[in-house]
Amino acid sequence: MGGKVTGSAARRPDPRKAPGHDIEVLEKNTDTSWALFQALQHAQQRGFDKTEPAALPPPGAGNPAAPTIDDVLAIARSNNRVCPKPLVWQRLYEWLPNKGEQLSRVPSSRAEWDQMPPLQKRSRLREHIEWAARQGVLQKVHDALKALPEERWHHMGE
Repeated sequence: MGGKVTGSAARRPDPRKAPGHDIEVLEKNTDTSWALFQALQHAQQRGFDKTEPAALPPPGAGNPAAPTIDDVLAIARSNNRVCPKPLVWQRLYEWLPNKGEQLSRVPSSRAEWDQMPPLQKRSRLREHIEWAARQGVLQKVHDALKALPEERWHHMGE
């Protein structure tokens, strides 16, 4: 009884089966399985419905989302812009409500403008944009900067 089994009675592992893949599947209803297979095959052959263009709302319809700080900064930085030129920037600054000593001013003199590096000007404009957002006037600043012609912007290297 405790001896070794030899010959055809010995069970050897099937080399075609990987460990853990010895699951046996038992099909109980052939007709249902065949019908499912045919339905899937038909759907595959039929393909997808043709794509139709989506309807766009007419211009001006609906309420467009309010601009974010990032939207306004994207306008301010496009085309290698630094900030609006001094007179325009000063007018923008004057629009900002509740200014106090905590908000940096626009460089007011030619000497101050010339001494301030472009990145510092850009940083100060960002401070003004963030202030506008906190004061609830970001839409107004967005619209003003978006409408500003390119020649009224100071650019890197100028």
